[in-house]
Amino acid sequence: MKLILALLLLLSSLNSWAEESASVTEPVRRNWSFLTASSIPVHGGGRIKPLDSYAREVILYITGSKSFGGREPIETLFSWIAFPDAWKQMPIIQISREDVKRQLGIDEKRNRFSPRELLQNYSLLQYAELLGKGSQATLSGGASMSREQELKRAIERIGLFHSVISGDAWALVPAAAPAPWKSITAQDPRAIELRKIFTELVNSFRNGDTMSFEKTSQILNDKIISLIQGWDEATARVVRAELVYNQSHPFRIAWILYLLGALAGVVGSSLAQGKGTPSVHWYKIMNASLLAGLCSHIFGIVLRCYVAGRPPVTNMYESINWVFLGVIVLAIILYSIQKQKIVLIVAGALSCFGLIVGDAAPVMMDPSIQPLVPVLRSNYWLTIHVLTITLGYSALTLTLGIADVALYQFYKNSKASLQLIEGLNQLTYRAMQFGVVLLAAGTILGGVWADYSWGRFWGWDPKEVWALIALLCYLAILHGRFAGWVGQFGYTAWTVVAFLSVLMAWYGVNFVLGAGLHSYGFSAGGKGWVLGFVLLQVGYVTAVALKRRKSQART
Repeated sequence: MKLILALLLLLSSLNSWAEESASVTEPVRRNWSFLTASSIPVHGGGRIKPLDSYAREVILYITGSKSFGGREPIETLFSWIAFPDAWKQMPIIQISREDVKRQLGIDEKRNRFSPRELLQNYSLLQYAELLGKGSQATLSGGASMSREQELKRAIERIGLFHSVISGDAWALVPAAAPAPWKSITAQDPRAIELRKIFTELVNSFRNGDTMSFEKTSQILNDKIISLIQGWDEATARVVRAELVYNQSHPFRIAWILYLLGALAGVVGSSLAQGKGTPSVHWYKIMNASLLAGLCSHIFGIVLRCYVAGRPPVTNMYESINWVFLGVIVLAIILYSIQKQKIVLIVAGALSCFGLIVGDAAPVMMDPSIQPLVPVLRSNYWLTIHVLTITLGYSALTLTLGIADVALYQFYKNSKASLQLIEGLNQLTYRAMQFGVVLLAAGTILGGVWADYSWGRFWGWDPKEVWALIALLCYLAILHGRFAGWVGQFGYTAWTVVAFLSVLMAWYGVNFVLGAGLHSYGFSAGGKGWVLGFVLLQVGYVTAVALKRRKSQART
């Protein structure tokens, strides 16, 4: 239905858009405070949210950027509806796949295109018409499933943009739950009343009248709240909390602090290896930075849980934030046992890297808060299964980081390095014990949940299979270490290689295979970066092994 609606919007607006002047310039950028407008309640995705969240979701979906053009998303959204003629000619619609761009005959070097040029693309309009008729036919030459999805998204993005500038996408008219709210363009007495206020708000933005814009935003906010059935202080607190979450960027602050902590730890370790006493001061900076980062990290997760009303592990964005929180917490536990600062340095570096990935890839890892699919609507099972198995990923990610450091010491092959390796391998062993126990418990609990939801404990679903494969890989390493089948280097090298099974269970099943009953977690993107990471790790192990063999051959 969305595609049919998008098709109708495209075809109905084609003639009028073709007559526009090509001399329209980009709207003037404004540095306003949108705090009041950001808090206006709007309905989307089955829940009430602040307009700020809705704007972020719309801008991200259409442009592929969290902050398009350096503007706040809500500013961009108002600019679209206030200056539609200008934005129709600007490159804002994201099309990233080169094969899709080649199929449409558009510039493969660009990733964004203007609504006007896409509406004049005959191939895209032909494809939209086929979809609108319910046809399964594709553009000439056929198309893969991922290409089909990209073409559909391109059409939906244009349709959503048109809905924004026409007013249809502004669902500001409350309706009794669970019905969705109505658009301000609806022919309804309440919609007409709100439309008058909204029109004044848009005119204030267009005219650059900041005082009128602020005042009208408050009037619109109060009017919408007065029309919401069941609005209470608890609902208001959730909306305010979501606004705080959006504006505070807790995970970004966390990774910056983790980076500072890791760098301070590296400097402290370098001084400690010499004769400098200032290493103590650098370690204090490390501890303070990591602790502050941990507090910001926990604040972000708690706030997100409060807004969503569920555990923070229902998509890749949430799970990556949770996993790297686990990395830091487990590192602190290991440090309290082993008293080796290297585990804190490694954890800070890993968590910094993980949160940067989550922050820098919003298209692949959607940061928006979405309603749960029916199979996940059990906070009990979601908490005990998913949190447990992802904490297992945390521990095993920590083993990767420590093992990479140990490999570097093997590469150096100095007397000091050989002394460090035993301690590093002991840290890896302790972290792996945590990981195996948590991964095994999570896998078993997943089977119990599967029996509860799907009527069977085990069904050889790809997600189940790869979770078992990852568990068996680490059990084999632990057994090999215990039985003496592998030495220090073999244990370190296989620890690095084994993490690839975790990567497959965590990322590969959802983003590469895209098959099985866990379809609610499927997504796309990042294959090139992940493949590069895999090749880098395998190459690293191989290079150290070859150098070690040459050194042994000479002796």
